[in-house]
Amino acid sequence: MTTALGQPTPWSAPTAGSDDVGLVRPLLSIVAAGVMIGLFVVADRVQELEASLSAGLARLGGISDAARVGTSVLFSVDGVQTGYGITLGCTVAFLIIPFTGVTVVLLAVQRVSAWRALASLAAAIGTVFAVNQVRLLAIAEAMATFGPADGYARTHLLAGTLISTIGVVAAGTLYLAILLRGSASKGRHRA
Repeated sequence: MTTALGQPTPWSAPTAGSDDVGLVRPLLSIVAAGVMIGLFVVADRVQELEASLSAGLARLGGISDAARVGTSVLFSVDGVQTGYGITLGCTVAFLIIPFTGVTVVLLAVQRVSAWRALASLAAAIGTVFAVNQVRLLAIAEAMATFGPADGYARTHLLAGTLISTIGVVAAGTLYLAILLRGSASKGRHRA
């Protein structure tokens, strides 16, 4: 079924030759849902990965002895060993749930192409992951500059929340920009 302009209606079945026929979408939905659940099943690995990257960035930022120990990043400040732990709440796992959940739904209801939905998800996850590393670097640098207690207190809640919020908004904007790219021109009716 098509509209007066010859475009498929939203409830039309995918056309032959499209990437959205058969079992592709249900399988992609299941895989995306599995990834979302898997993030919590292997949460310790996600935490270790983020701690490893955080320690590396801290070394690049001038904290030469930063090292990952389990899910923590340790370094010395004025000769005293200190650091921070990457808890499950500090990982990207919780921040990417909305993007993954929306993608699962979009794949299931066939409202956008599978490739566009997955590209949007990948961009959002990459953005959230990068911004979370910036947040952790800010915490490490503040702890090294202002001392462990003051530096952590100054950055973890206020600056960390601000950086995370900006990152999630940026990821959401990028997600929507990729997801909706070109759809406005297709939906316009010319008189």
